[in-house]
Amino acid sequence: MAKVLIAETSYLVRRGLISLLEHTDGVTELRAAGHPDTIMQTLKEFSPDILLLNSAVAFPVSHEELVSILHDKARIIYIINTPLPEDSPAYQISIFDTKSKLTEKLSYHLQHYQHKTTDKDETEELTPREKLILKHVALGLTNKEIAAKLYISTHTVISHRKNITRKLDIKTVSGLTVYALLNGIIKMEDIA
Repeated sequence: MAKVLIAETSYLVRRGLISLLEHTDGVTELRAAGHPDTIMQTLKEFSPDILLLNSAVAFPVSHEELVSILHDKARIIYIINTPLPEDSPAYQISIFDTKSKLTEKLSYHLQHYQHKTTDKDETEELTPREKLILKHVALGLTNKEIAAKLYISTHTVISHRKNITRKLDIKTVSGLTVYALLNGIIKMEDIA
């Protein structure tokens, strides 16, 4: 099951995708935004699993910063404003695609997302994002400071910290700092 955010400036395309996704299995929550500022705000607050992003939208941040806002398991599907060749990648959809083609591609991502989530949840290793959060926690940053530094919501930081605590079974900041030191996530010189 996935939360989906449609980031599309065209009202017509946005409404069409909403209509299509409302009747697609695997979508638990659906949101849409049309203005770049609204898209950024919704992205931070909603934390989607799948982002349908029009490649022509001009954002006030770089693409890398935009991607860093998403959680580790999130996927981006790019909306392209021109026709695509038949063998185009699965992470691209065109505004000229037929309903069946769109449904096929979107269903693929929803199913793939579900399988990927299940597989990752069975492992107890920290994800790269969780290691990054752990590094900042061990260096003494607050949830709010970490959120600002990584362009994510405080809620997302708290979720990562809960996962880290559960996976490592370490409940104190000092314990997490020792773990980070012993596992090379931070160095002794990093601690102020």
